[in-house]
Amino acid sequence: MRRRIHSHITRALAIAAGALSLLTAVGASAADLPTTKGPPVAPVYVPPPFTWTGFYVGLNAGGAWASNGHNNNGLFPFVGAIPLGTFVPVSSHSSNNGGFIGGVQAGYNYQFTPGSGFVVGVETDIDYANIGRNHSATFPAFTLPQFPGTIFSPALGVNNNHSNQYLGTVRLRAGYAWDRFLVFATGGFAYGGVNNASVGAGVIATTAPGFVVPTTGLVAAVPTTTAIGIGGTRSSSTKTGWTIGGGVEYAWTNNITLKAEYLFANFGNNRSAPGVFLPGIASAFNNRGGSVDVNIFRVGLNYKFW
Repeated sequence: MRRRIHSHITRALAIAAGALSLLTAVGASAADLPTTKGPPVAPVYVPPPFTWTGFYVGLNAGGAWASNGHNNNGLFPFVGAIPLGTFVPVSSHSSNNGGFIGGVQAGYNYQFTPGSGFVVGVETDIDYANIGRNHSATFPAFTLPQFPGTIFSPALGVNNNHSNQYLGTVRLRAGYAWDRFLVFATGGFAYGGVNNASVGAGVIATTAPGFVVPTTGLVAAVPTTTAIGIGGTRSSSTKTGWTIGGGVEYAWTNNITLKAEYLFANFGNNRSAPGVFLPGIASAFNNRGGSVDVNIFRVGLNYKFW
């Protein structure tokens, strides 16, 4: 009996050992089979939000229109019967002439929060300007008690030609960006170079017979006409003032931006007094005052360094 039990146990152990060997062999074979599991998935790249922060340089081109308003008065400071400082109305005149403008700019922007957020910065530019303006004024006919019998009539008006050589600004900028689209306001200091050319005023003196001719001091035997005038002048100067405006800008790439802007610049008031010199008395002046305003519209291309 004991021998039979021992025989059964021995047989069971042999079967278990065989089963274990079979499972081991099957596992090893399965390990050698190709796997269907793919390579690890790479993380999705999310680019950082765009920022306007950085230095930039660029080019611009567009048009500018100079508007000048003038009030003209003839001031005749003669000594005698006509009180000193008598004004004779001459003319009120305005002109609006446009031309090409183009040049370079550079600046720096700082954006408080990348993506969408407030942007502040500073920009300076200098442009070639081809803007010309012409103004003219004529004197009315008048008489003087110093020269009875003589009528003074306008012969040549005061003709002033102004041309801008260049325009420049130094401005602050402030705006709001929606990712790559920026809307901004701007304002600051403006300056410009101006060429001036003036043709002098002139008068025709018509003296009746029996009266003294102003230019010669002789008594006219017949109606006598003489011309009195001054020459022209040329000068160059730099005007300063202020500017304000606004615009939009779009970042085409991380480094290239495109912009369009409008600026209004004011260069203050100008006064001039070309005169007619009458022998033996004093000078007759055309006292001319006016403001110089420039409207600028231009587009630009910038390269942002980072």
